[in-house]
Amino acid sequence: MRYNVGVHPSTTPFLAVLILSACAPDYGLKAQAPDVDPADITDCGFSPVLDDGGASTGFWSYDCNPVFTTTGEAWAPQIDNSAFLVTEVLGHPFYQLWYTGVDSENPEGWKLGYAVSAEGTDWIPSDANPLMSSTDDSWDASSMDAMQVAWDPDTSQYVLIYQGLSYDQGNLDIGVLTSPDGLNWTALPQNPVYDLMQPAAGLDGWCWPLGLDLGPVAGFTGYLAGYDARANTCSAYELNASDLTSWTPSSQSIFAAGAPDAWDDMGQIAIAIAALDQTEYLFYVGFGDWQASGSYQMSQHQFLGMATKNAEGKWDRRRDVIPINNTENGDIGTVAARTVGSRVHLWVTDEWDGAPGVGYFIYDPLGTMDESFEDSAEDSAEGAGR
Repeated sequence: MRYNVGVHPSTTPFLAVLILSACAPDYGLKAQAPDVDPADITDCGFSPVLDDGGASTGFWSYDCNPVFTTTGEAWAPQIDNSAFLVTEVLGHPFYQLWYTGVDSENPEGWKLGYAVSAEGTDWIPSDANPLMSSTDDSWDASSMDAMQVAWDPDTSQYVLIYQGLSYDQGNLDIGVLTSPDGLNWTALPQNPVYDLMQPAAGLDGWCWPLGLDLGPVAGFTGYLAGYDARANTCSAYELNASDLTSWTPSSQSIFAAGAPDAWDDMGQIAIAIAALDQTEYLFYVGFGDWQASGSYQMSQHQFLGMATKNAEGKWDRRRDVIPINNTENGDIGTVAARTVGSRVHLWVTDEWDGAPGVGYFIYDPLGTMDESFEDSAEDSAEGAGR
C-alpha cells in the first residue's frame, strides 16, 4: 500500500458476492445447494492451521498452495494485484479473477488480465489477455491496484473500482471501469471519480479502497480506508455511491486501527466479509508500520486478522494474528472470502518463495472438517513424493 507523505495514504481486494433470486414454487419444497467437501474435488487435501501452542485455529490450508502465481504469460512475469468474484451458476460456484501484471525490472505501468476457475484452485487465463494497459502521462500511469469487482444486475455489467496513481503527477485517485463480459472494459469519461487526497468527514484524507458490493437499496456500497494524520493510521469507513460517479464516505469508522502497540495498530489494507450460520465474519489484512518510498509511504508488516459482528452491530476483533503468513515480517497483501456450504473459503495474497502468489484456505467455525481431510492431505503429499 502506498500514500503521499504528509497528505495521506494508498492500495488493495475484496470478494463481492452476487446473490441470485428465483421464483418460489407453489409447493413447500426448497432446494439447497449441496455441501460438497472441498477435498473431494480438489487435487490436494487440506491441513489444519495451528497456533503457537498447537491448538486448532479453525483454519485449514490447501496442501498445493499457492494456487495462483503467474500464468506463464509474457506480459505478466509478476502479478502485482488481484481481485476475485464468485457467483453461482446452476447452484455451483464459478470463480473469476482479474489481475495486473508488471515487469519486475520496470515495475512502473501495468496491464490487466483475466482468468477463470471451476473450483478456485486451477486457473485458466483468457486468450484475450492483456485486456488493457496503462498509458503514459495519464492519472493512473504508474499503478493500478486496490481493485474491487462487483456484478450489477440492474445494468447487466461488471463494475471495477481501483486506485490509480502517477508518480510524476503525485496523485492518488479512484477510477471506475465497466464491462458487459469481464473482458472488454471501458473507463468512465469522468475518471478519476474520487480524489483520495481530499480531506473529508473530519479526516485528513483517504488511504485506499477496501471493498465493493451492491447497495441494499440502490447504487453501491463498500469500504474505504480513512487517514488520520495525528495517529498516522488507516481505519475502515463505509463508502456509498448513488451512481458510479458520485462517491460519499461515511464520517463514522466501522472498524478502527488496532490498539497502540498491537500488530495492526496502523490499520487495514484489505477486508472481506462473509456470513455463516447467522454469524458475520470480517477477515482483514492489518499492518503495523510504514516505510518511506520516495514521496509516498508504504504499509509493511502485514498479517491476516479476523473479527465477528456482535449483537450491537459492531465488530469484535480477534486479538491474535491468524498464522497463515509465509514470511516472518508479514507480506500478506489481500484477502477474499466466500461462504460455500458450511464453510468460508478464502484466497490470500502473500509472498511465496520471494514472489507474490495467492493461497487457498478454509475457515471452519462449525467444525465440519475432520480427520478425513487430514487423511486426504497425507494421500496428496505421498502422491507428490513429499
